[in-house]
Amino acid sequence: MGTEIETGTLGGRLGYLRFGSGPRTLVVLPGLILDNEAPSGLAARAYVYGFRALTANHTVHVVRRPRGLLAGTSIADLAAAYAEVLRAELGRADVVGLSTGGLIAQELALGHPETVDRLALVVSGSRMAEPGRRLCAEWLRLAETRDWRGVRAALAAAAVDGRVARRLVRTLVRRSGSPDGPNADDFVITTQAALAHDTTDRLAGLSGPALLVGGVDDPFFPEPVLRATAGTRMQLRLLPGGHGVPKRHAGRLQAELSAFFTA
Repeated sequence: MGTEIETGTLGGRLGYLRFGSGPRTLVVLPGLILDNEAPSGLAARAYVYGFRALTANHTVHVVRRPRGLLAGTSIADLAAAYAEVLRAELGRADVVGLSTGGLIAQELALGHPETVDRLALVVSGSRMAEPGRRLCAEWLRLAETRDWRGVRAALAAAAVDGRVARRLVRTLVRRSGSPDGPNADDFVITTQAALAHDTTDRLAGLSGPALLVGGVDDPFFPEPVLRATAGTRMQLRLLPGGHGVPKRHAGRLQAELSAFFTA
């Protein structure tokens, strides 16, 4: 891979991948997945490739959500767990939140501003639009019937743009196995928390610089939601495409993040 990486656990519950050697700390909060351990293999390589441009100035930590969630855990509760780890182990950091990770990042910046320097949200927003809510409801239905291959396929398809790409990833991930019990439960709890999330009336209270990058046709966070989220408080970058913008426009996204964090 050409880059030294480290994996482990923070706070006893949050798996992480670390790479880069820049002087500043960057924490990346990933989107929703079924297997919540520290990224490895292809996933680790994808993160290193996707954030390689930021390693000149940052040491990058991709930190998964906590494991072993209690029923009723909220996005704010998840943010509190990240805040505890930042205070104890990583210190104040620049933060990138991807999709559901962006929901957590919002609550982190709002509720624990001492832990966040600059905030960047990618394919995320203050609330989920109706088409995205319908997709989440379908994931929960599949989870209830323990159709984990179906869940994997649906999650993978939601993260790319275009019919051909969706068909391909559905075929590939259907070969994967079932998650363990804790991961399955955490997936359901996190999805329910994401559906309940709405910071529309609170984001004006952000205290630090903020950037929002999203796709105009994203079913979860389409252009109207992105504009309402950004308001006058965030820099907004609208790109062609949907929820697959981080993959479809990887180079542009790295350039936008690099410019924002080094301004």
